[in-house]
Amino acid sequence: MRRKLSVLFAVLIAVSLMFSITASANPYVVSYGGTYSNTLADGGHAYILPNAKTSGTSVHVTASSANTLRLHYYWSYNNTTIDLGTSIVNSTDYYGGSAYYNPGTLITVVERVPGSTTPIPSVTYTISFN
Repeated sequence: MRRKLSVLFAVLIAVSLMFSITASANPYVVSYGGTYSNTLADGGHAYILPNAKTSGTSVHVTASSANTLRLHYYWSYNNTTIDLGTSIVNSTDYYGGSAYYNPGTLITVVERVPGSTTPIPSVTYTISFN
């Protein structure tokens, strides 16, 4: 139990440090099967999925507007954080995700696409992890 708490603390510190430079990335600890709704005008939201499946994690986003959100993925394990890259949510019903080689934590940051806030000031979305 002590190891789990220290790993969770390390992940939260890593997420805090990663996003201290950017505007605001509000962190949420999420679970498989949960659906989370939000509205994003600027900044970002970080979704932390502890013990993500190495066999594959599906990320489903339903957005009010296409090409206005992007997902930035990070994989954290053994006190190491790997940047997995960015995907643009190019439709109002988007599926993404991947499989990972080591057990760890998936961190998904939902951000606005630069330049999309002028024509569309805010975007509502739901995100789920399966």
